[in-house]
Amino acid sequence: MHSPDIDRASSLCLSPPPGKMAGIFGDGATGLVLRTLAGPLLRGENVVAVDGGNRFDPYEIGKAAKALGGDGKEALSRIRVSRAFTCHQVEALLSRRLPEALSRFDARLALIIGLPETFSDADVSYAEACRVFRNCLSALRRVALSGTRVILVGRGEPPAKNHYSVGPVPGNRSGFFRYLVRTAEPVLLLRRSEEGWTWELRRAEVQLAQGAS
Repeated sequence: MHSPDIDRASSLCLSPPPGKMAGIFGDGATGLVLRTLAGPLLRGENVVAVDGGNRFDPYEIGKAAKALGGDGKEALSRIRVSRAFTCHQVEALLSRRLPEALSRFDARLALIIGLPETFSDADVSYAEACRVFRNCLSALRRVALSGTRVILVGRGEPPAKNHYSVGPVPGNRSGFFRYLVRTAEPVLLLRRSEEGWTWELRRAEVQLAQGAS
């Protein structure tokens, strides 16, 4: 899934409009955004990441940094990662620890991996999941309004015809993912088919570009 066009589309998602949250969603989204981050990290930008899907792979950043002629260890030294495994843990990180970490590490970019997937736990009631989801979004909006660029990353592969799911989750939970797709600006959607990879970049319901790789 490497092409100059999709790399440019991913780079655009690292700079959402002020107060907005960008999104990169689909199979391969995490690897793509980690490779895209190598450039900003090598240029001295600090990043705080919250990983709700246990998908952060330092090798992707290190490999991309070396391909750019930089030092992988130097790039990785500028990113701080906190992991969470339940929606309640994600809520605690976003509400209480993320703002503090951004301030402590002088970071202006927050990477949020696997947010919708953490709401697939059937042991958490739908009403409770909705409450926690609203709290997570409220916390992220506050962070975005403070001047931090917030990038949401989800794995689920969007099917055709503007209906998006996030893998094998209960039907009433897929709305969390669809909501993020609708509200992210810009949003990069990745889809894998028998013919290969296709992608689509949107901003505020307007399609900016699409392509295949």
